Amino acid sequence: MARVLLSIVALALAACSAGGLFSGAQDQGVATPEPASSGAASLLNAQGLAIYLETMRTLVEGDRVLQSEVFREVELAAEIAPTTTNRLKLALALASPGHPSSDPLQAQRQLSDLLAAQDVLLPEERILATIHLKEVEQRLILNAEAQRLQEDGSAELARQTEENARRLQAAQSENQRLRAELADALEKLEAISSIERSIRERENGTDSP
Repeated sequence: MARVLLSIVALALAACSAGGLFSGAQDQGVATPEPASSGAASLLNAQGLAIYLETMRTLVEGDRVLQSEVFREVELAAEIAPTTTNRLKLALALASPGHPSSDPLQAQRQLSDLLAAQDVLLPEERILATIHLKEVEQRLILNAEAQRLQEDGSAELARQTEENARRLQAAQSENQRLRAELADALEKLEAISSIERSIRERENGTDSP
């Protein structure tokens, strides 16, 4: 999923950059190129996004050691020099899934702050930040739903465990009651048998010469 997201981002940014190379159509329907300086600026801005995409790719595809090293570098850069570029790199690093330091909630906050600031991000950077903000928001919704389902499952399991314990206790109490009744019945039966034996012995003694 992470690789698919990076591919979508790259395609969206490429389309944005390519769209800036041409103005509206003339009467004959032929596209008129914009000044070369405008197209070069868009291309330069798109190429500048490679620093963000490369960091995200490493965090998604690298091993754990490399992931930790890259994230720590990004984090330190944002702490030492909190420029817009370094802050956006950190926000995107936090938004990237698949590494131990991924934090969608913190990413949501930082991306929202960057997007809320006027004229801070370049158009291409704003697109990149917006795409990943939407992605982390969806991930947070899914995580919240998964947490709710887990809590509901745990509550249901606890309820069933409590119900089973109650039934077991009731069954044990019933068994104890039945054993007590059985012991009482056996005792009474033994008493009756003893009385009958005494009566027969007396009758036998009376009948003897």
